[in-house]
Amino acid sequence: MTRYLVLIYLQPNQRDALRLYEQRALPVFRRHGGAFERIWSPVPSGPAGAGDPEAPDEIHVLRFESPQGLDAVRRDPEMQALVPLRETIVRKALLIRIEDVPLGRYFETGD
Repeated sequence: MTRYLVLIYLQPNQRDALRLYEQRALPVFRRHGGAFERIWSPVPSGPAGAGDPEAPDEIHVLRFESPQGLDAVRRDPEMQALVPLRETIVRKALLIRIEDVPLGRYFETGD
């Protein structure tokens, strides 16, 4: 299992358009053993509901059955056809491959 954390920064007023993009991308992900495992939206917490300007608009966890899944999605002609739509919606996206860290081992002190 291969997972990625994706920090998504949208162009202004593009949240609804992102949903459309995701709905069109989901079948491509599934075809290549991928899935959206989690989607989080940061909660504005500053004065008058203002958020941190450095915070992403959304955070996704993507899961693939194999390490080649993401590359297969990127090469898929259907996904390549969505690139112009994505470029109008997403200002920046940071993709980070992640893996689980067993907490027991992580917090061991070695004493």
